[in-house]
Amino acid sequence: MLVTDTLPSRDPGASSGNGLRWLAAVIIAILIGLATLPFLASRAADATMDALQSAADKQRVYGRLLDLLTDAETGQRGYVITGDAGFLDPYNASAAAIPAAVRDLKPLAAGRGEQATLDEIERLAQRKLDELAATIRLRRDGGFAEAAAIVGNRSGKADMDRLRLLIGERSAALERERLALRDRLDTTLGYNAVIGLCAGVASMLILGSGLFVVTRSLHAGSEAADHARRLADAQADQARQSQARSERLTVTARMLQAMDSLTRTDELHTVLPAFLPKVLPGSSGTVYLYRNSRDYLQRAAAWGGGHHAELVSPNQCWGLRFGHAHAAQTGDDMHCPHLDDVPPAPGRTDLCVPMISQGEVLGLLSVSVPQGPDTAVELAAATTISEQLAIGISNISLREVLRRQSTVDELTGLYNRRYFDETLRRELFRAERMRASLAVVMIDLDHFKHMNDTYGHEAGDLVLRTVGRCLREGVRRSDIACRYGGEELVLVLPECDAAAARTCAETLRKTISALDLHLGDATLPQVTASFGIALWPAHGEDAHTLVQSADRALYAAKHGGRNRVCMAS
Repeated sequence: MLVTDTLPSRDPGASSGNGLRWLAAVIIAILIGLATLPFLASRAADATMDALQSAADKQRVYGRLLDLLTDAETGQRGYVITGDAGFLDPYNASAAAIPAAVRDLKPLAAGRGEQATLDEIERLAQRKLDELAATIRLRRDGGFAEAAAIVGNRSGKADMDRLRLLIGERSAALERERLALRDRLDTTLGYNAVIGLCAGVASMLILGSGLFVVTRSLHAGSEAADHARRLADAQADQARQSQARSERLTVTARMLQAMDSLTRTDELHTVLPAFLPKVLPGSSGTVYLYRNSRDYLQRAAAWGGGHHAELVSPNQCWGLRFGHAHAAQTGDDMHCPHLDDVPPAPGRTDLCVPMISQGEVLGLLSVSVPQGPDTAVELAAATTISEQLAIGISNISLREVLRRQSTVDELTGLYNRRYFDETLRRELFRAERMRASLAVVMIDLDHFKHMNDTYGHEAGDLVLRTVGRCLREGVRRSDIACRYGGEELVLVLPECDAAAARTCAETLRKTISALDLHLGDATLPQVTASFGIALWPAHGEDAHTLVQSADRALYAAKHGGRNRVCMAS
């Protein structure tokens, strides 16, 4: 008997199916790897931006602490030298704020080294405050000599020098850290863009290869081809979104850097319209900020065309009333009333996002974006942008407040002595360059001490506030009105000759003497003022001599009977 052994035959279709499954597994692994890279790069960019913002916040608090220490020491020195209690205003404000500024730095410390530096700063700051308080107390109780003795032993100067050194070293280190973080952010964003582009190109190549193999092996099953196409489409879409995210991060970083250079919120209308259309492509919208009265929000910047209301009441926005983002599409019953004049256009969604920083609502971001597959992404991006805008605007407002506090007298609303000294020197240089005239007018309120003693300091404050308003409203926009100290006021009148200066002074004198002031049920006595005028260069070629001449003219007006204007001889 002939026995024939038979071997099992190999199924070509099964072999081809195994090969397709193996190829699909490789493609999926590569696509997952490519999808992960842009995500990781974006996370790294976000972390770098957070670190950059933290370094900026720390640097700002360090700078504020040094300014407070300097203002406190300046107020103390002025009081010790002159005995004028008006110099204690900046000292009292700064001394009260210094402990809080040190506490604000404590949670921001990174590492034992910085914590030790902060402990040393806190110890020296407290010792400096004790020294300042002691000299002020001695000057008030014992006179100039005892207070000058403490100042003369230079221990306070040594503490202040040490504080400047420590704070300066920390500020310099933070500046180096910010520069390094910005370089890292630029590098990361560059890598992210390249990764996104490479991911897209690689996806296309892999898609082409996969489709070629699947086309040749359609008999093995069309499901593998459909799966590969869906996966490739998803990867291409993710690559596109990653690239858009990278571009948005780049533009956002540039916008925040531009905002970091602003000193006033009214400059936002020149910066935000240049960046927000790039951050939110195809959008239009408005940034509103609360006015000081907190009754209305005023338009600060707008982009994308269309109608944008100048003022918005908080009750007219559902986003502000809810305290979170609110979106409205065409026909939505919850459409914000402040958008009634421009109802949602077909195919667009309106979004209102309150801008909140440290628990305080600073304003509103109102955006209109086109509806489409990426609508949810754009709305999420707008919400994130509102948070970053809130931080930037909060920093601008803080800089604006600090600048105003350092140059404006709180009671009268006039510029302070420091601003006067700086401005007079600048205006003298300008007058010399332009060969123009310049006048300085010294003003002293008559019998002001008697007013305080008889009716109390509340009456004196009312008189100073009212006279300050008369000066602000009674001079030209180019003139500078300042509080020189106590009840003494001073005007700097650029491009003003003797006749014009006398006319201005006489007008103000009559306005002040015509005031009718009441404190409660009591009618205050008539307020009058004496004026002394000095002209450059006739009465002085430098700031010191010019002020002395105006002061002598003021004393001549006092000795001549008060409530009059005298010109320097």
